[in-house]
Amino acid sequence: MASALSTATDFPTSWVPIKPHEADYFSHVQIATVPADSERNTLPAGFPKSIVSETAWTGTDIKNDPTPERYILTLNQDQVAELEEACRKFRELGLPLDGVSQESFPLPTLGNELKTLARVLTDGVGFFRIHGLDSERYSSETNVIIYLGISSYIGAKRGRQDEYGNMLLHLTDLGSSAAALNERQAPYSNVSQPFHTDTGADIVALYSLGESECGGESQLVPMATVYNEIAKSRPDTIRLLASHSWVFDSFGQRPAYTIRPILFPIADDKVLISFVRRPLVGSMSSPRSRGIPDLSDAQVDALNAVQFVGEQHAMSTKLKAGEMLFWNNLALLHSRAGFTDAPDHRRHLVRLWLRNDATETGWPTPAELTASSGDRFEHAGQSQLWPLEPISSREYICNQQRACGHG
Repeated sequence: MASALSTATDFPTSWVPIKPHEADYFSHVQIATVPADSERNTLPAGFPKSIVSETAWTGTDIKNDPTPERYILTLNQDQVAELEEACRKFRELGLPLDGVSQESFPLPTLGNELKTLARVLTDGVGFFRIHGLDSERYSSETNVIIYLGISSYIGAKRGRQDEYGNMLLHLTDLGSSAAALNERQAPYSNVSQPFHTDTGADIVALYSLGESECGGESQLVPMATVYNEIAKSRPDTIRLLASHSWVFDSFGQRPAYTIRPILFPIADDKVLISFVRRPLVGSMSSPRSRGIPDLSDAQVDALNAVQFVGEQHAMSTKLKAGEMLFWNNLALLHSRAGFTDAPDHRRHLVRLWLRNDATETGWPTPAELTASSGDRFEHAGQSQLWPLEPISSREYICNQQRACGHG
């Protein structure tokens, strides 16, 4: 790999900054022009010339949308009361938290609205947001019960966040008292994160229990929009993203690495992307392992193309305490701005991974991703843990082998 793209001399030479530098990318890509008659100027088999879909929006489209109520639900007092009553009824049943379902958490009126919103994930813009809860009014357990109750109308299946069976992940900066910044993994730090998807998840849900003093916005961008722009100008980049050549570092596990595409064609002229930069290029807290194949310059360019096109077209949102955000992880990429907390303003999001029938049938999992996807959702008979507060043990938050994404 070109040394100009490596900026941290205390890491292996294959390390690439997890937030790519725009100047490096554009100066390099100008050199890497493709001859007009090259086969690389054609899209690979099975990939559409362009994607026509409601998910092919830009941040400007969302900002100027005259009908945002399609994907924004502001709860009224009656709906909040309905949620609180459902929570009371669930508690009376004496069930563990994994028993929260549409049956045990009945929402006779709000439930239908939530089911309508769920269809937005596959048939609409691919995300929605819920306002109107005051999370500070509730205990940690009540917040989780309400969150699980709402999400059960979006996706009945819940995915494991880690190898221990934790079903919730708390995204919050645990600070240097827990571990140094260059050791804490992304969910437990305040650094920015580039565009990525969460490995093996169909739907990602976030519930905000607190917002930072500044920064910490979540950005969403449709892969359809990114694909259309890259396919039009650089079909060779699409060909590379779809090639079986991407080396994912296992960080000490066996095998030492896996190889697969990161872009897949699926039914109805759609494409699915699945990747996190950390296993591909390393990060400050997870330097790329020695002795495994490096990415080529062209592969770094391809990752950066996804990043910079995503930045141009993304929408940005900062969740306030009590707000929820759901999105189709198979259709949208997400990133996070760096942030700064204050004693009375601390960013704290609780993450769920979900699946429903529409995502399962409308966005079929490619064979190369089946193993990781199955690990998340096929957990019958296995333990399920529901941490009501962040896990702060050093061993847990510094684990390099866990592909748990960020938020």
